Amino acid sequence: MVGVDFSAPMLARASQCAREAGLDRVSYCQADGERLPLANHSIQVALMNGIFNLNPNRAALFRELGRVVRPTGVAYAAELVLREPLPPDQQQSDATWFA
Repeated sequence: MVGVDFSAPMLARASQCAREAGLDRVSYCQADGERLPLANHSIQVALMNGIFNLNPNRAALFRELGRVVRPTGVAYAAELVLREPLPPDQQQSDATWFA
């Protein structure tokens, strides 16, 4: 399994969680979603969380997914969509850093 994120703190957090879970076949790399450090058609399953709502260049994201996911592969995405702006106190919270 390969984890990719543009944020060093998120990669450190993911790495710590993997260690705590006893996962040893996981690697992580820091990269943008538009330029994944993966070979063409090298991924069977892509799991994405929060990439489309954080990056306005969605066409490039989809092109890159098309490049790295195998023709028989699948991609799953989970996105948080706000119906209204967060209150000011939540906008500055680490728990809602994406807002």
